[in-house]
Amino acid sequence: MKTKEQITKEIEALKAVRPNVRPRSMFGDDNLGSIDAEIDVLENDMDNDDIYDKYDRTQYSEYILSSALYARQWINDEEDDDLAEGWPLKENQE
Repeated sequence: MKTKEQITKEIEALKAVRPNVRPRSMFGDDNLGSIDAEIDVLENDMDNDDIYDKYDRTQYSEYILSSALYARQWINDEEDDDLAEGWPLKENQE
């Protein structure tokens, strides 16, 4: 389980990278909405039930739901890579 300090650091990293991330993936998925979902999960320590309740597929895409669940897995140490590392940057930022 990640510490409060690790979570706070990752929230800051996600907020810092967000302005430089491409708004949409190559498939048209909402990258910024997905980052916002990850931040939400980290800030509110949401469990899987909370995530499914908030990010149901009637209002949100599978992509956003998946990102929120990934953030929970990261908190639980089920994922090794930091969340902010994998986001595609805008062309002028690469």
